[in-house]
Amino acid sequence: MTSRAESGSRVRRTGAAAQVAGSQIGLALSNYLVLAIAARHLDTAGFAALSSYYLLINTVGRGLFAAVELEATRAVADAVARGHDTAPAVRAARNDTLRLLVVALALSAVAGPLLLGQALGSATLAIGMLAAGAVTMAASYLLRGPLAGRRRYGLYAATFWIEALVGLAVAAVFVIVDVQGIAWWVAILALAPIVSALVLARPATRMPAAPADGAAVVPAAARGGVFWSAALLLAGQGVWNLAAVFVTSRLADTPAIAAGFVTVAVILRAPVLLFPAVQALLLPSFTAMLGDGDHSGVRTIVRRLGLVLAGGGVVWLALSVFVVPWAARLLFGATVVPPAWVLLVLALSTVVGAAAQIGQTRLVAERRPAAVAVAWIVGLALLVVVAYLLAPPVAAAAIGQLAAAVAVFVLLAVAARRTPDPGATS
Repeated sequence: MTSRAESGSRVRRTGAAAQVAGSQIGLALSNYLVLAIAARHLDTAGFAALSSYYLLINTVGRGLFAAVELEATRAVADAVARGHDTAPAVRAARNDTLRLLVVALALSAVAGPLLLGQALGSATLAIGMLAAGAVTMAASYLLRGPLAGRRRYGLYAATFWIEALVGLAVAAVFVIVDVQGIAWWVAILALAPIVSALVLARPATRMPAAPADGAAVVPAAARGGVFWSAALLLAGQGVWNLAAVFVTSRLADTPAIAAGFVTVAVILRAPVLLFPAVQALLLPSFTAMLGDGDHSGVRTIVRRLGLVLAGGGVVWLALSVFVVPWAARLLFGATVVPPAWVLLVLALSTVVGAAAQIGQTRLVAERRPAAVAVAWIVGLALLVVVAYLLAPPVAAAAIGQLAAAVAVFVLLAVAARRTPDPGATS
């Protein structure tokens, strides 16, 4: 019979999961709305530049600093569970953030030229905007990790809601006062993350640790530390974001075509936003089952998820052809939409990516982050070679993204097959 304490703990965990997932989805929708508002207010070149910035800062900023959040969550939660001081874990997170910030600034200098030839124009301005976004995201993720580790999910969720609402509010003001300068619109995405850090920094330091009857919603980083996790997340973000950036960079002279591609690419990458939630849900179960040696149970779950994904994938492919062009024109004002085969290739890449995410979760549960990171790095390298170097740009970008997703899926599948399985020899 389930005790009242166990039932209450389950309710608290469900509520925490809803808070965290809802806030992250809210921020994603807010960013999409800002892009949709900008698409209706700016010219096509301005929208293409803003969209490229959004994708680049998600790659450089969120891709790197989400790893700090994961490791800080693990370290702070462990300190709380043991009754230890959390200050050393927070200091370690701060040091990791500073090291990764150096990497982010270097990547900003490399990626800045991809925004040239578009509405931003100046190399200094493009690099400066990316660097500013990296700094603000570093601050926001450094705040979130200890909050999640202390199980203060209300404040944790508030960091996302504040960022989301600030972005929407400023975008609305810009429309009212008719702000046309693309740099001002880019500033929304660059500076919004710092607001939550400024507003919640003091309340966060005052919050005591929660009782240890809850469960962390954000999965902990696997063995190998924050840097393997950062490499994995950075490369993964790059696979899903950079194809459209390469198109806007290479088609600066035809912004309508570039804007059309980036619009459908942004829409068709929407399932990618759910990948972290999928891993957060699967990781505890996979970890527990593999810890008990239940490899057959993991395989059963993977097969069932594969069947669900196959059915959902067919629906997603149909939506990509029959609904996405309509949404691109209605919501984002796209005047040129890529041909149907390009939409199908982009949609198929996200389906393959979802399948790869299941394999990734299994390997993370086995504490093999290096194998996962290497797979995503190889996929990213393949995307860069195909999407940035081959022609024509739109076809190369779509094919490059699918090739990258397939490469990641295959490499993760090969790595999973090399996992020792005691049940296979029994």
